Amino acid sequence: MMSYPPDEPISELLRGLKSPLPAFRAKAARALGKYGPTGTDVYQQLLALTNDPEQVVREAAVQGLAGFGVQGVPTLIRLLTSQCKYVRRNAVWGLGKLGPEALPALVALIPVLKDPDPRTATGAAQTLGGMGQAAEAAVPALAEAMRGTNVVLCRMAAKALSQIGRPALPTLVSHLKHHDPFVRGEAAVALGWMGPVASAAVPHLIHLLSTAAGSGRYRKLSQPAWADSSNTITPVATPPPSSGEQSVLLQVIQALGRIGPSAQEAMEQLDELADDTRDDVRSAVMSAMRSIRGEDSLADDE
Repeated sequence: MMSYPPDEPISELLRGLKSPLPAFRAKAARALGKYGPTGTDVYQQLLALTNDPEQVVREAAVQGLAGFGVQGVPTLIRLLTSQCKYVRRNAVWGLGKLGPEALPALVALIPVLKDPDPRTATGAAQTLGGMGQAAEAAVPALAEAMRGTNVVLCRMAAKALSQIGRPALPTLVSHLKHHDPFVRGEAAVALGWMGPVASAAVPHLIHLLSTAAGSGRYRKLSQPAWADSSNTITPVATPPPSSGEQSVLLQVIQALGRIGPSAQEAMEQLDELADDTRDDVRSAVMSAMRSIRGEDSLADDE
């Protein structure tokens, strides 16, 4: 989306930066960022405001600096270690807007995954993911972030690994065996978003599918002719899985579907789940099997 500069001329906005009212200073700082690179003087004044006593002004000043694009990367890198969490948070946000052009910040962003501010840490994961395969060096740190206690960070780190792609494949496969079902499920989701690139993970997803479906599956059993005509739903194994394990089951099924025809070897295991009594499981299986057969893409072409 194209951004347009504000109606106020730069001279008026520069005066606004010196206003005694924090709201005016903040408004002027954000507006100057919409102009993009406008000269050293503007840049230095915005940089000075990152130390303003008012939080709203510090935050707006970093947002203004982010409008300078690649030119602002060195400054945004320095601001990643600011004592103010709002400055750090917006520095990460500014780098995230640049996508692969933020690559010079890669090394500086890796320790930010452990930032005490959860929003800054998750923002770092998103920014690293936006760099794509070029962020391969961040894979070990993102893998560690997946195993932490912050579930949002786990999810964002898994997504970032999926965006990095093939270099992250072994790491995501190893996380399919993690003791925490949430981590296993997010690893499966990430592999699914990688699509056919994750075809090497299919045998591991099949194993996890069998494990997740192996307990508490309810199926309709065939009965002899002399039996009552109603089909009784009978438990065939141990008690039903926990909600966490059932989520993993659904996530693995969906991942196999997203991998598509490259997941052909999973069809037998999916077919065994096609008569599961849980509606959400059956629905996920049917959708995955259509995708693996290539039927969804055919429907799209019609």
